[in-house]
Amino acid sequence: MRLPLDPSVGTSLPEHYVEMFREMPTFDVELADGTHAVAVTRQSDVRTVLSDNRFSRAQFPTRTLWASVGSSLALVTSDPPEHSVRRRAIQAWFTRRSAAAARPLIERIADQLITDLLDTGPPADLYARFCHPFPNLVHMNVLGLDVADLPYLAPLMTIAWSSGRFRGDEVKKATVQLREYFKGAVTRSRQRRGAGGLIDALVQDDSANRLGDDDIVALSMGLLISGAETTACHLAMGLIEVLRRPLLAESLRGNHAEIPAAVEELLRWTWFISTGGRAHVALSEVELHDRLIGRGQVVVPILDAANRDHDAFPDADHFCPSRNPNPHLGFGYGPHRCVGIFYARIELEVGLRVLLCRLRRLAIAAEADIDWRTDMFTRGVWHLPVTWQGGER
Repeated sequence: MRLPLDPSVGTSLPEHYVEMFREMPTFDVELADGTHAVAVTRQSDVRTVLSDNRFSRAQFPTRTLWASVGSSLALVTSDPPEHSVRRRAIQAWFTRRSAAAARPLIERIADQLITDLLDTGPPADLYARFCHPFPNLVHMNVLGLDVADLPYLAPLMTIAWSSGRFRGDEVKKATVQLREYFKGAVTRSRQRRGAGGLIDALVQDDSANRLGDDDIVALSMGLLISGAETTACHLAMGLIEVLRRPLLAESLRGNHAEIPAAVEELLRWTWFISTGGRAHVALSEVELHDRLIGRGQVVVPILDAANRDHDAFPDADHFCPSRNPNPHLGFGYGPHRCVGIFYARIELEVGLRVLLCRLRRLAIAAEADIDWRTDMFTRGVWHLPVTWQGGER
């Protein structure tokens, strides 16, 4: 079998993958670059790979064009202690309390985007008009970037997040342009001309955890691109799932207290990682389920499979919007668990609420016209055509 998985369309795992993952706790795969690896599907094994220091992300050769231009996702591809230093430098900005304090800003951004949709009227491409700009505008505010720059940054970020859609030279060019943009932001901050966000805080940090400019550039790029792109995709696919279930949509409109649990189940249910998972290298022998992993062996944890593990979830192959507890791995696990998890949850909850409540009778215009994206690091849509009948101003 090869990874990435085949480019099937839809929001949830195809049945043939569900059955295969159920029957095969481990199996051999070939990665896109020809590397032979072992894939693991059980949640307990996936958690081990993601959290046990016998597995390394950094030891797997970085073959992406991020590396070829002297940058990286900073948090995503590094191991402790390097990873720990970077994460500590930003952790205070991404606590539950910090995210809660940002809720009014998040709600204002969402409401303004909905007002803009109401002003122009239906039909509309909801991905272009809401799902994509919404988390990007939030994250740009957190970083202290000028939101007027989003039209310049958005296409570059999309190209940089590619796992096959764009040519290598296009990805490299976009990544270089992004790096230059963020270098400019750091320079302005050094000159005390920043906007008071996270980049300013990192530049002005004089503690033992302070980072150099190259690290700040790489970290800021990674936070914006990986954070906003993933949230945009989750929001679009989650909304599709809800709109396909009219009774659920009506229930969420009438009882906002149900939205957080529904968001968690959407994170579990949607088929999200087109590449299967991030490759790790075993630093020593490790036994995973029915397989002895040798030192130097490449292992790929399949998070979407772990989210359908019957040992972790009763009735795992059924969508249950009130599921509790819900120990899904939609935000990852271990030291690399999404640093922006509290922001992402609020963005998804707020986004779903305002879309359902302010756009009256919101519906997918035509299922056949949904343009699925299957050749990026995360699955989602390129276009989401919707219609509605009036709305709440």
